[in-house]
Amino acid sequence: MPSIELLIVEEDRESLHQLEQRLREEGYGATTCSNKTEAMQKIEEHEYDVVLIDLEQESIDEFALLRRIKETHPQTEVIIIAASASVEIAVEAIKEGAFHYLPKPYRLDEVLFLVKNAMEKRILRLELLELRELVNNKQYLNELIGKSPRIQELKKEITRVAPLDCTVLIRGETGTGKEMVARIIHRMSNRADRNFFAVNCGTLNAELLSNELFGHEKEAFTGAQREKKGLFEASSGGTILLDEIGDMPLNMQVQLLRVLQEKTVIRVGGTREIPVDIRILAATNRSLKEEIARGTFREDLYYRLNVFTLRIPPLRQRKDDIPLFCRYFVDKFARRFQKEVGGISRDVLNRFREYHFPGNVRELENVIERAVVLADGPMIHLEHLPGRLQQKSKAKVQESDKPLASLDEMEKRHIQKVLAFTGNNKSRAAEILNISRVSLWRKIKAYDLERSGRQPLPD
Repeated sequence: MPSIELLIVEEDRESLHQLEQRLREEGYGATTCSNKTEAMQKIEEHEYDVVLIDLEQESIDEFALLRRIKETHPQTEVIIIAASASVEIAVEAIKEGAFHYLPKPYRLDEVLFLVKNAMEKRILRLELLELRELVNNKQYLNELIGKSPRIQELKKEITRVAPLDCTVLIRGETGTGKEMVARIIHRMSNRADRNFFAVNCGTLNAELLSNELFGHEKEAFTGAQREKKGLFEASSGGTILLDEIGDMPLNMQVQLLRVLQEKTVIRVGGTREIPVDIRILAATNRSLKEEIARGTFREDLYYRLNVFTLRIPPLRQRKDDIPLFCRYFVDKFARRFQKEVGGISRDVLNRFREYHFPGNVRELENVIERAVVLADGPMIHLEHLPGRLQQKSKAKVQESDKPLASLDEMEKRHIQKVLAFTGNNKSRAAEILNISRVSLWRKIKAYDLERSGRQPLPD
């Protein structure tokens, strides 16, 4: 068991020595100081279990040390020792958070008794806080639906990395829940009571993204009538998620690298370095190593971001979790639309198990929302599903029998099919793919798909 650490603040040297000696004899670790200035410095540097303060006959205004202890370390118990037996001062001490008020003269046994009781109270409060934290963390992790081994391992990794305040790279296909995982990490971290912001790096061009992240000074450009804080400043003390980091323009990657290295930002049009205290999480549905090979992503930034990587499996690799998602989404949308829909038919569940779900959990959610709207009874049936899910594939091939392809190749084929389906209507294709038009243009350019709307690859 770790030693119990006490701080004794006593102006009387003889009393100070007696208290210290007796407490040490009882096995307590005792630190002493004879004035409040020294005591202030010690409590800023260290958290003590119990602090004993002799206020002598000073006024109530001298409770500054007590207040500072409770502000800095709320779980530290404070015992006030004073020559005055004033009821008013005793009441004020308790109101300010003191554990007990002990008038002089006192016996050393009285002090030992109070210290023991104060420690018991502190231990109970710390255990309660720890239990509450465990319950909250479990509650947050329950938002990550699934019992498959890969999801259970992901939950363990989140629990391990969330409190560490390090940069985390979250990888997963579109629709797997990368932002949800980032929010869970934030809520399980020491920054949970501060801001969380998410920005999609693929929806804005370089100028707008720079202004969004770094802010600007007054008159930095036409229309900048006042200074504006960027998200890095606004989220200082909190967490920021840079979603689709693989779509970030190269010149912005240089600026981000500086933020990670120096912990400072410079607003657009400014020269002053502004310190920021932020935890950066990044998410991507692409292989950043392949982007590095293409020359579209900086290798030094990759290693700065890749302190710890979380991989979210696609829905097709965790089909045993589909019934859990179905139950959750049916309940969610039945309540929202006030409909008496209680479940899905066996045929629907079987069709879901057969389907590839390129849009992952987000696609399943949208399918069930639509089905709940269309359902006219207690069950969702095949006729309530979109056309692509109502008919079985004529040439159903088991996934294990298919030749393996890289994520980029699979993404390329899927984009080609969607472009062909929309007649090369890029706005409609971006909507179906659930990405921005800017991101789609970048992917078309990267994969050389300018004519792919009319020439889809064979399966």
